[in-house]
Amino acid sequence: MAHKSLASQILPKPLHDDIERQIQPHLRQRASGDGVCSTKTARERRGHILGTVACLWQLGYRIRKLDSLDKRHIDALMTHWEAEGLSAEFLHNRASVLRTLAGWLGKRHLVGDLSDYFPKERTRRKTSTDEDLSCKGKGIDPIKVIAMARTIDERLAAMLAMQHAFGLRVKESIEIRPANSVVDGGDFIEVFSGTKGGKLRRIPLTDEYQRTTLAWVRQVAAGGKTGRLRWTDTTWRQAQNRYYYLVRDRLRISKAQSDFTSHGFRHGYAHKGYEDRTGHPPPVVVERDSVSRYRRRVWIVRRICALPWRFHAPWAMNA
Repeated sequence: MAHKSLASQILPKPLHDDIERQIQPHLRQRASGDGVCSTKTARERRGHILGTVACLWQLGYRIRKLDSLDKRHIDALMTHWEAEGLSAEFLHNRASVLRTLAGWLGKRHLVGDLSDYFPKERTRRKTSTDEDLSCKGKGIDPIKVIAMARTIDERLAAMLAMQHAFGLRVKESIEIRPANSVVDGGDFIEVFSGTKGGKLRRIPLTDEYQRTTLAWVRQVAAGGKTGRLRWTDTTWRQAQNRYYYLVRDRLRISKAQSDFTSHGFRHGYAHKGYEDRTGHPPPVVVERDSVSRYRRRVWIVRRICALPWRFHAPWAMNA
């Protein structure tokens, strides 16, 4: 039996359908009004808006149309979310969606800054880590993990190898078409499918390990009609589910089981890139006892400012 959302359970169908009709033309628009956003962002916006209206109904504010939204409703939502102890990330996300919705409704000043509703420390997000999450930092041998994966499923192993060699995200490694990715005479690969926001990214081919890995992965992907690395009998969502099943249940890799996730391959790639460019290990690797928090921040800034092409370094990736 399909799981019904909170909005589907609480909101009258005419209201639910009316909200859908009202927001549908705007869902793919960026908040800035410039360009379009991803299908995932549009889907999440839809769910957040419907869920927010359903939450208001639960709180006793039974609005019948989106145009009825006013400051008392926003205040009620913020108070409720604070009482629920929801994370700073959640608060920022929902406030952003509410601001975007207010813009569509012509009520741009409806939603204030989060500091208008919460103490500053309550909404402070963690944007960096004090823990080395790479393979090396967790005592994991990536080559052994890839070899073990190859005994289970060759496509899985190829995906992990691309994450290790090129710093790909999981979705990128599943959706990549290796045969079509090499550009500039073999000096770079281009990644587009599965990237955040659909933004194209170029990654340099700099060593023999990368070239050997790519040659093998191209052979693996050539076994299917689409040229993608994902399993030939799956949709993207099915491939994602299969990937995490194999990694978690067959390789026994998860935060709970091994204190390591496959995203650690990407951390390792970023660490290597940092060290190659600066000649120094990443700050997160440095002994925390020997470098105070303040000195670490100063050190990070100095190292970044010393980079000759710091804003375009291929390893300077959003995690």
